[in-house]
Amino acid sequence: MGQREVTFADLARRPDEVAHDLVAWQRGDHDDAIAQTLAASARETHGRAMTLWAWSGATVDGTPAWILPITTAHAQSFSPPAPARVLVMAIGAAVDVGADSEMLMCGDWHGWTVLIARGADPDLFGLALGERLPDAARIAITPLPHPLQEVAEIDLGRARGQSGIAVLGHAVGAHPVEVAIALAAHGQPLDIDARDPDMERNLRNWGLSGDPLPDDDDELGNGIDDDPCPRRRHARRMLQRLLRMGKVGRNYHTAIDHLSRGVPADQRHDALMVIEALLRAGLLGEKRNVGQRHIFLRRDALPDIHALMTRGITSDPILAAIWTAPAPPQLRD
Repeated sequence: MGQREVTFADLARRPDEVAHDLVAWQRGDHDDAIAQTLAASARETHGRAMTLWAWSGATVDGTPAWILPITTAHAQSFSPPAPARVLVMAIGAAVDVGADSEMLMCGDWHGWTVLIARGADPDLFGLALGERLPDAARIAITPLPHPLQEVAEIDLGRARGQSGIAVLGHAVGAHPVEVAIALAAHGQPLDIDARDPDMERNLRNWGLSGDPLPDDDDELGNGIDDDPCPRRRHARRMLQRLLRMGKVGRNYHTAIDHLSRGVPADQRHDALMVIEALLRAGLLGEKRNVGQRHIFLRRDALPDIHALMTRGITSDPILAAIWTAPAPPQLRD
């Protein structure tokens, strides 16, 4: 008979050894057993001398990925501070070992955060994470028994916090995770002082060019998550992502394929439909690049882009024709 739960004594072992002893694993529910080990490690992240367990693997297309002991809710809210710090340092470690920062993303695996890092060297990630978290008592990363299936990108939205990264994110209208990626990609320290007078300007120059977040929450109904039309929600999130990436004007573009990463399979048709509609409506521009279709935000359309992104409104008949639900009163012009 296997163990019924992960105990404190188990933390001295490898996570795969512990998982194999759990009843869930023995009855064939490997994902449940893995989740139990993650939950045990998550409780440890609140102390600096932590035992950090993670599971390494790859997505169905072979991209390196790590399931971290951080819930998706904690990643979205960027709180409490301890798991937020672990997430930031994992991002830094992924960039340290070669991850393409533009393709770095956080995914959702049964409520746990997956760091998906195209270009990263899986064999070096554990060492890099140890250097980023020198106070950790133990870091153990073990292979998954199967590829990760259909991991959806986490909609990061907004976050609050008092750390330097969180305050800078608020100033440039970006999620702290996006700030961490930008800082790591440019070789900047991640334990950063929010009072650095040059860093906000640097972040904007690196593409995090959104408006500062207001001190109070949006009026009811103005948030993207409140929009009743899934196609309009996708359009608004896409515009937000491109703006935060700094893809404004013909010289700053990204492959269309990049924007479909993390979209659930049953929503990809609608996602492509939205992209084509935004192109026809003139909010996006297109540039061919070595046979691939690349897109960018048209600079002359920025007022319309902001109106759709922040308030969900548009007067364009092409876009209006594909919406599946009318805008609620709070979103109308």
